[in-house]
Amino acid sequence: MSASPTPRSIAIALLWRADGALLVTSAVEPGTGRTLVRPPGGGIEPTEAAADAAVRELREELGVEISVGAPLGELEHRIAFAGRDLHELVHVFAATMAADAVIPPTTDAGHPVWWLEPERFDDPALEIVPAGLRRLLGGAEPRDGNSQR
Repeated sequence: MSASPTPRSIAIALLWRADGALLVTSAVEPGTGRTLVRPPGGGIEPTEAAADAAVRELREELGVEISVGAPLGELEHRIAFAGRDLHELVHVFAATMAADAVIPPTTDAGHPVWWLEPERFDDPALEIVPAGLRRLLGGAEPRDGNSQR
């Protein structure tokens, strides 16, 4: 397996519930059975700003409208998944959505969507991706104006 020479640029949105749970999608890695979880988002189009990509991806994947706040950082992420080496440059944003937004049970691609409670952030059965996201989570926890209520 070899990694692509240029990382794929993606944008993800951190959406928090009032109780501190983080909105995530998940996928089970074929063969190993490990469960990978990450905040929703996706690829950035060539002429698109990262923040705009996060808004578009959540509209497409979940059918929800979000407001993107300040960027929280960028993470370079490498991972083996489904027999491929993936290399991503991940733009991470704090975001909000309306309290009455309806979250579907799956993304448009069929991946489960759920709220990851804070006590499960250290669950050994789950792998939070991208690598390095955990260190950014402390800077994005709910505070005035930055949570779904």
